[in-house]
Amino acid sequence: MLKAGVVGNGGIAGSHNRAYGRIRQEAGPVVVEAYCDIRPERLTDLGEARTYGDIDEMLAREQGRLDYVDICLPTYLHAEVAVKAMQAGFHVLCEKPMALNHGLAQGMCRTAKETGRTLMVGHVNRFMDDRRLIRDVVRSGELGTVRSAEFYREGGSQEPMGYNNWFRDGALSGGAMLDLHIHDVDLIVWMFGMPQAVSATGAVVIPGSGYDAMSVNYLYDDNVFVHAGCDWTIQHDRFNTRAMRVNFTHGYVFCDRSPDRQAFVKVAEDGTVTDLAEHLGSDFFYNEISYYAGCLAEGREVVECPPEQSAEAVRLVMAEMASADQHGTRIEL
Repeated sequence: MLKAGVVGNGGIAGSHNRAYGRIRQEAGPVVVEAYCDIRPERLTDLGEARTYGDIDEMLAREQGRLDYVDICLPTYLHAEVAVKAMQAGFHVLCEKPMALNHGLAQGMCRTAKETGRTLMVGHVNRFMDDRRLIRDVVRSGELGTVRSAEFYREGGSQEPMGYNNWFRDGALSGGAMLDLHIHDVDLIVWMFGMPQAVSATGAVVIPGSGYDAMSVNYLYDDNVFVHAGCDWTIQHDRFNTRAMRVNFTHGYVFCDRSPDRQAFVKVAEDGTVTDLAEHLGSDFFYNEISYYAGCLAEGREVVECPPEQSAEAVRLVMAEMASADQHGTRIEL
C-alpha cells in the first residue's frame, strides 16, 4: 500500500480528497497519511493523519514514511516545492499548471531525471472518458483527418479567489490564460501535437490579474487550424461552459460538459448521429490519482500524462502571452 501526503489542503485538495476517499473504500493502492497547510483551520477533522504547518518539517519528518506528495498549492509554489520534495526522495503528483513559466517547468523535469523520482502533473482532462474518446477518434482516423477544432471554457466571478486572493494576482497565478485556459492548451497538445505557430489576443479585465479573457489561434500544417477561447469574468455565469468540437473530413465530434446543458455526439458525413452522452460521467480525479498510484505501485512509466508534455503546455501558454502582449503577432514555436 502506497502512502501519500497532501501539501496544501485548500479548494482543489477537496477534489483530490474525495478521490482518495473512494480509493480507500475500494481498498485501492494508496492511502493519505499526512497533510500540510499553513492554515491551522485546514488541518482539522483529518482523522489519524499526521499534520504539519511547514513543508520543510513535513519533508524532513516523513522521509521513509511517505511514498509521494500530492501538491495542491498555489501555482507560484509548484516548482519550488516539487523540486524540494523530489530532492528529499519523494515522488511527486503536482496540480496543474506545472509552473509559472517554461524554465521552471523544465527544472522540474530535470530534477525528476536526476533524482529518479516519478513526476506527474495533474492535467485531469486527460482522465475524462469523453476527452479520451475524442482523442481516440483523432488518432484512429475513423472520421478522416482533422480539419479544424474549437475549444471554449469560462468562469463567472470577479470576486476574490483563493488564499489571499492569489488567483487575481497575475504574478502568482498567471491569470486565466495559465490557470483555466491551460486545460484546453494541454488537450490541444495531447490531441494534435505542438502547433507551428500561435496568435493570441487577450484582455485584462481585473487590474493586476493577467489576461482574464483571450482568443487564441493555433496554426498547423495542411491548413489545419485550432481555436480556443476563455473568459473567467462572466458575471452571474449560468452555464460555466466547457465545450469543444473537432471537425474531420468525414464528420465531427461535439462535446459540451456545461452542468445545465450537457451533450456529446459523433456525427458522420451522411448525417448519422451517435449519442455518446453516457461517457460524460467519469470520476476523473479518481481516474487520475488511481493511474498515478498504479504507475508507482507497479513500477510503470507515466505515459498518459508525462511531465515533458506538461512543460510543453506551459511553453505554449508563454508563447500565447507573448503574442497577446504584441496584439496578436504570430509567434513561431
